[in-house]
Amino acid sequence: MSLLSPEVLLAMFLGGLYGAVFGALPGLTATLALSLFIPFALFLPPEVGLAAIISLCATAIFAGDIGAVMARIPGTPASAAYTEEIHELGKERGPAFALGLSALPSALGGLVGTGLLVVGSWGMAALARQFSSFEYFWLVLLGVTSGVLAAPHIVKGLVAFALGMLLATVGYDPALGNPRFTFGNVNLLGGINFIVALIGLFGLSEVLFQLLKGAGSSNIKPAAFRGSAILFFLEPFRLILRQRRLFVRSSLLGTFIGFLPGAGSDFAAWIASNFQRLAKGSKETVVLAGASSNNAAVAGTWIPALSLGLPGDTLTAIVLGLFLTLGIRPGPELFARHLDLVVEIYGVFLLASVLVMPLVGYLGSFLVSLASRLPRGMLLGGIAGLSLLGAYAINNNPFDLYVLALLGILGLLLRLGGYPLGQVVLGMVLGPLLEQHLMVSMIKTHWNVWSFFERPVAMLLALVNLLFLVGLIWLRLRQARRLKAFEVLAQGEEG
Repeated sequence: MSLLSPEVLLAMFLGGLYGAVFGALPGLTATLALSLFIPFALFLPPEVGLAAIISLCATAIFAGDIGAVMARIPGTPASAAYTEEIHELGKERGPAFALGLSALPSALGGLVGTGLLVVGSWGMAALARQFSSFEYFWLVLLGVTSGVLAAPHIVKGLVAFALGMLLATVGYDPALGNPRFTFGNVNLLGGINFIVALIGLFGLSEVLFQLLKGAGSSNIKPAAFRGSAILFFLEPFRLILRQRRLFVRSSLLGTFIGFLPGAGSDFAAWIASNFQRLAKGSKETVVLAGASSNNAAVAGTWIPALSLGLPGDTLTAIVLGLFLTLGIRPGPELFARHLDLVVEIYGVFLLASVLVMPLVGYLGSFLVSLASRLPRGMLLGGIAGLSLLGAYAINNNPFDLYVLALLGILGLLLRLGGYPLGQVVLGMVLGPLLEQHLMVSMIKTHWNVWSFFERPVAMLLALVNLLFLVGLIWLRLRQARRLKAFEVLAQGEEG
């Protein structure tokens, strides 16, 4: 099926609109949107499903700015990085200009990220062909380190990650073939279905969480989206031309951060916008830096996902789970066995940046204005129905509904305790990979631990892990000291 076929283009457009609505409404995140869509993607041709997924991911990250402009409520953590600035711009120069200043840098930043995705994934795949289980072990461990330390609270991130790894151990041991934690139930011999777990942790837990808060109307009180296409497209484009160095620098930074396993677009947007604030930038340049970096990071997260089989963020972790469900193994072999699929991914990213994101950004603003007027209970009912339908449709097994309910309650408890659900997903994806490469390495070397340090590349990656661990801990401690100093200063001023 051609990339420009009506089916693929329609899937990109509808997937983009779906992602825009979910990304804009507070609580309905990009991860939730993708989790609910994955069961239906299983029944679509791969090229159609992937087109919808990539457009969904790209627009959902951008669409978090819609809520920020309308009501100072960011729809995604990435949008929270510059919510104050973009909301003030919406009041000063109109919602059309503010959202255009988000959509166009996001689209063009996605183009930069796509170019680096093509070059980076091919280069990493060529390098990865020389890797053995030792090198892969250190690479996966790098993803574990960055995934845990990227959490707002390190201890809670570690607990959530360990819980995800524990859930992934249910079923047959991949190395020795022994059943684990099945409690004599044959339905658990194949492990906990990854997609059912996603829907329970994100979809059902969101419904339960909102019900505990009380299902009133939506928090967004939209001042209807007004403004001409000139304000949406032309004025932001002129600003990008004037600030082209800032745009290129932020896009490159976002792609690099997206490449780091576990970092993702949220981290990229915060880093880029904070750099611009430190440079005493205006509101326009802060938004430009954050918006261009977050969607460049979306493409960057696919570099380790395609070439190494390591998720760059929670969204690519879900996509990797879909690949494995379809029998497609990411990594160097993907480029040899499924080259047409890789080329299609590149093409969809290109079209999503050039066509889908600006168009969906403009139309999605109107749709969110309408959707946000619906009663909150109606939205929650729709999510609950999609969760049940999606979980059952995967295997047509009623047992999956019991698993869905238990994981929904578990997700609710984690949310109430402030534990990050994204780290649970990363644990479910990276845990089996870490165990597999560890056991294979130990078995073939007769449990010689020093063999992990004998190969030059493995030794280099071990050193990178150590430096990365020390560097991230230093940054977190420095951030904590600055926050404490700021609190002390604020208390002194109040006194």
